[in-house]
Amino acid sequence: MSRAPKAGRRRAKAKPGHYLLRLFVVGDGPNSKLADSNLRSLCREHLDGRCTIETIDVEKNFPAALENNILITPALILVAPLPKVVVLGNLSDRPKVLLALRLLDGAS
Repeated sequence: MSRAPKAGRRRAKAKPGHYLLRLFVVGDGPNSKLADSNLRSLCREHLDGRCTIETIDVEKNFPAALENNILITPALILVAPLPKVVVLGNLSDRPKVLLALRLLDGAS
């Protein structure tokens, strides 16, 4: 798993087969920390280095939240592969997050 630059820097472009995930948080609050931890764990277990996580702190970069239509945090955007998906919350409901990110078959 590679780390993307923090907000305010250039955004990474996804390679084929690579997931580009954008996590919006507010500061170091408990839900922000939990969402970040849950996302990194999920990526380690299911994407094995095939993802880039961009973490954007809305307190420091509010225009990025507006640009991405984010009004609630934590919020995760699956930027690539398309179609784009938005998941709200601290990402604790792993089966639902995996389904949303198309990493789990809905029949399971």
